[in-house]
Parts: sequence; structure tokens; C-alpha cells
Amino acid sequence: MKSRSDIIQHSLFEAEPVPGQHRLFSGRAPENTVPRVEDRPAGLAAIDDLDLLRQTVLKCRQCCLREGARGVVFGEGNPKADIMFVGEGPGKTEDEMGRPFVGRAGQLLDLMLKSHGFSREEIFIANIVKCRPPGNRLPTPQEVEACLPNLMAQIRVIRPKIIVTLGALASQTLINPGLRVTRDRGKWFEKDGISYIVTFHPAAVLRDERNKKRLIWEDFGSLKRKYAELCG
Repeated sequence: MKSRSDIIQHSLFEAEPVPGQHRLFSGRAPENTVPRVEDRPAGLAAIDDLDLLRQTVLKCRQCCLREGARGVVFGEGNPKADIMFVGEGPGKTEDEMGRPFVGRAGQLLDLMLKSHGFSREEIFIANIVKCRPPGNRLPTPQEVEACLPNLMAQIRVIRPKIIVTLGALASQTLINPGLRVTRDRGKWFEKDGISYIVTFHPAAVLRDERNKKRLIWEDFGSLKRKYAELCG
């Protein structure tokens, strides 16, 4: 199935990662950083079309991140995807292009997808927050709380069977605040009828290929098997 976005090719090593970008979320996230589904703004809850949802999210001003970002990075891919990937937030390249995962980490993600028989045309890629945090810092709990209803609306409209959480922030926000990527990567979790798998953020792999590359490849192999089981 085809995406509505053209897929832009980049060199895998076009630029050095920003120090501190996509660092792991330290400590247990406060329970109140994850809004309940029923607390979503009524306007989002009534939307059942991804294009309409995109136009709504592009106007979001629920936190201060939009003021320092070039634009909103909504996400992209198949609007009826069986698999959804969720990272933490846009980086510099993503903010400039308005697309998720198009820097070095995104190019590694593309390589892993292709190596396991997937493509961007089949999946949907999004982030916990839609606007770039200043200096690529980790989003604050308040920013996560403000933006999470947008992601939950995406999940509700797309209805994926599988969600891959890339890194600690996505895993702790969507699955359980007590998760640790180094301990729980490769594990499957069931929640609200969706199968979740925890794995490293590709940026973390780029910083530590020696220890993490083989592990994330194993996780993608597990994803491929689960996809065949649920969707084959």
C-alpha cells in the first residue's frame, strides 16, 4: 500500500548526532504524565479521518514547544498501517523537513525496515511530541502530557495491530512508567488490543553500535514474526 508522502532518500551518515539527542528518560515517570484516553479534548475524540486529524494537530498550541519549532511534525505513512513506530520527538532535520525520522537515526530505521521486509509505505511513524524540543532535549512531563492526546488520536484512527516503541520515553509513556529499555527490550506487551514491543531508539544504536546493533536486529526479527502471526 502506498503512503501519501514521497519517501526521500538520504545518506546514512549525513551528519553527526546532536549530543544528548534521544537520551534515555531517567527515573520513573510520574503517573500523571500519561493522560487518560477519556481526557482527550472533545475535538480530537470526534475525529475519525487522519487528514482531518493532521489539520487539527497542525494548529495545536497546547505547550510552548511550537513557539521554538519551525513546524509541527505530524507523522507519516500508511493511514491504515498494521504497524506503528513511535519515537520521542522531532530532531533538527525532522523539524526542518516536517517529516519524522529523516536524519541519521531515520536512515538507520529505513535500513532495518528494508532488511526485514518492511517499508515506509506499509507502516506509520510518529513521535510522542510533535514539535522539536529546544536543543533536541528530552520532552518534559508537561510537554508529554500536552501532546499525548494527539498521538492517542492517531492510534485510535489508524488502529494498528502492533506498536514498536523506540526508546525509553515512548516505552514508558505508552506501556508502563517502570519499563527500562536495557532490561525490557525485545519483550512483548498487550494493551487495549494492541501488541507492543520495546526496542532501542535508532539514535542510541548509532551511538553504541557495538553493543546495541545486534540486539535491535533481534527485536526487528521478533517484529517480523509477530507481524506474520497477526497479519500474515
